[in-house]
Amino acid sequence: MEAYTSFPRSVSEERLAAERAKAMGSSVLIPPMADLPTSSEIMESFQPQGAPDMSVWSGFFKRPLEARQQALEEAFPRVSDSRATLSSGGLTLGRADLMIENCIGTCGLPIGVAPSVLLNGRHYVVPMCVEEPSVIAAASSTTKLIASCGGFFGCSTENIMIGQIQVLDLGDLGQVKAAKEKLEMFKDRLISEGNRFCPSMAQRGGGIQDIVGRFVENRHGKDVWLVVHVEVDVCEAMGANVVNTVCEGLAPSIQSLIGGRIGLRILSNLCTERRTKVCFKMPIDKLQWKGTCGELVSKKVLEAYHFADSDHFRATTNNKGIMNGIDAVAIATGQDWRAIEAGAHSFACITGRYRSLSRYWVEGDYFFGEMELPISVGTKGGAVTSHPLYKLSLEMLGNPDCQTLSQIMVAIGLAQNFAAIRALAIEGIQKGHMSLHARNIAVAADVPEHLVSAVVAKMCASHQVFLVYSLWTHLSLDFYRFCQSIPTRMSPRYSVK
Repeated sequence: MEAYTSFPRSVSEERLAAERAKAMGSSVLIPPMADLPTSSEIMESFQPQGAPDMSVWSGFFKRPLEARQQALEEAFPRVSDSRATLSSGGLTLGRADLMIENCIGTCGLPIGVAPSVLLNGRHYVVPMCVEEPSVIAAASSTTKLIASCGGFFGCSTENIMIGQIQVLDLGDLGQVKAAKEKLEMFKDRLISEGNRFCPSMAQRGGGIQDIVGRFVENRHGKDVWLVVHVEVDVCEAMGANVVNTVCEGLAPSIQSLIGGRIGLRILSNLCTERRTKVCFKMPIDKLQWKGTCGELVSKKVLEAYHFADSDHFRATTNNKGIMNGIDAVAIATGQDWRAIEAGAHSFACITGRYRSLSRYWVEGDYFFGEMELPISVGTKGGAVTSHPLYKLSLEMLGNPDCQTLSQIMVAIGLAQNFAAIRALAIEGIQKGHMSLHARNIAVAADVPEHLVSAVVAKMCASHQVFLVYSLWTHLSLDFYRFCQSIPTRMSPRYSVK
């Protein structure tokens, strides 16, 4: 069952079509990366098991808020003070003031769950914090469908983060190559010295695992830099602080060894040695949706994927939709979503052009989806241990390790993407999105909470959500009464000049 949750780090031949610098031979856009198994290998590594009973979560979205909180308390009896934390947001002003500079208050966001996520044979109720109304709805429905077909399967590399030490003024290319060779010759000594700056992590089996030199051509000059990659196993931490500490501590030893001048010493958020792959497969006939047969849905989804993988304008929006899901889980669990975003978008263009992060294909009677991302998360240290809501979210997930958490996040991102491109290809994105967005319109119009559902129903029946809101604004009428007076389908005479 755990065969491919993680695997040994073995550097292989470069699998991506990397851009090679003109006169440098060994200088490439990216260095060789640790291999990940194929989707077929991942799926085959898990023995078929009976699907867990998730019927208790059926119709969860139809229940009132109090009933949903009650269901969480019953499902997670060991999760302490869940209702109080969820209701308050968990962050007091005093604690907020200690977390950032110039604090003036807190900002609340809705938190919900995707209750039917099946990953590597285990059921997860995944917390998501997001203001956009359609994100959790899409993730919930799609993960439920995928769970009925066996769920997601995932694997991750070890938790290796990359720190960069820039060495300048080494001379011409021949001298830079000589410095790189010397760096390689004394690598073991440098690793021992560097681990002095993260002793507790090294004692736990982490710390520096490798030191690699790269040539980087200055695009604004004629010189060549040696950029030293310090690869650190950060265990269960996100790792930024420890990697930066190691780079700053090790830099003088590197300068003493090879000369030159030390430039920047900083973590890279393109963590190519800390990657996660998640995949799923389902029978094509299971893709049937909104009256469209599975074969046609499959064809149209593949066309939408090919569009995103071929055009960077479309790929940008495609990948933004993926990050809608990943960021929502990251915010709920206290992760650095800015770092995750940066690494994902950089990885999307690592072959030299910006592409879709997700991938879909058909084999025989099955439809497959997969996504591979560099993703840095932490389950120990920092805000995840000091913010009550982050702690609650991780407890709901069973206090996962970093690799499991990253797989959950990538699964949600893949589900989000599949839901979005299926909707785009079959009925257009606005039909489902606007029915959910109507609630925000009603709230913005100060409709009393107990009347929101009735107002939303009337707005959606008119098929003109924005026009209804514009008319109300233009006429300055009571919004609830106004919605009750409009016809089921608005005619052209209802227009705003």
